[in-house]
Amino acid sequence: MSVPVLSGGCLCGHVRYEVRCEDPFVDYCHCVMCRKAGGGTVTAWIQVTPADFRVTAGEAAGYRSSERATRHFCPRCGAQLYMTDPAGKSVGVTVGTLDDPERIRPTVHGWDGARVSWLHIADDLPRFPADIPYDVPDEG
Repeated sequence: MSVPVLSGGCLCGHVRYEVRCEDPFVDYCHCVMCRKAGGGTVTAWIQVTPADFRVTAGEAAGYRSSERATRHFCPRCGAQLYMTDPAGKSVGVTVGTLDDPERIRPTVHGWDGARVSWLHIADDLPRFPADIPYDVPDEG
């Protein structure tokens, strides 16, 4: 059986990508940086290895939002598309930019301690007050 390949892109269509995902980590992030970068109260991400992600059209611009991440966005329309870490461990792709986001489902909430108080998502997913365990940076 082949690994599912999902496609996506920005609002204007300048940047397109593909992501291979067999068993991806899919999470909601409630942190302040994701709110500011995406303009919403929460951002859903699909986390894959760099080998499972490729830009197929256009070129994204990067912004080093912290020592832990560079956020990549369309230089024409500004849509936040994906995020990389300096160690090259993973690529986080914004679920909202997938052509068919119904094909995956979040499995966890990260940074729930920073969630805006009036936002209530009724699910039974695990919630972590800060980093999700698989998203903790490697030490040393």
